Amino acid sequence: MSEAKARNEAAAQQAKNAAETMARSASNAARQTGERLTEQAREGVRQASVASAAGADAAMRTGTSFAEGVQDMTNAWAHYAEDIMRQTSEASRALIGCHNLTEMFQVQARLLRGNLQASLDQGTRIAEIASRMATRPFEALKQASDARPER
Repeated sequence: MSEAKARNEAAAQQAKNAAETMARSASNAARQTGERLTEQAREGVRQASVASAAGADAAMRTGTSFAEGVQDMTNAWAHYAEDIMRQTSEASRALIGCHNLTEMFQVQARLLRGNLQASLDQGTRIAEIASRMATRPFEALKQASDARPER
């Protein structure tokens, strides 16, 4: 019986050693998998942070360019109003000095031409500003996407 007992103990010891080896292997594999997943999560967080910063920068540039466009448009309208008031004032003074109907018609025609030209110039300026306002946000977004690191 002692020989059978010794074989049983040897078999039990082998089973124990095999179980310990398998447990160490499983533990190492789990540790390596956990480290790999942690590194992937860190990289994901880093990429999200970079993308978020780029998005915030693009949003700030877009808001700034929009504000600049609004300011340019306001300035253009103010200059237009000044031009019209100046032309009207000059025409009023010229009308006072008119001696006949022909001179009055000439002053009114000059005023009409001046106002029409100012209106056309203003329309061109406003269209240019609106075009810039429409394209600048896309340029800012493109710059932000170009600045993003490759995955």
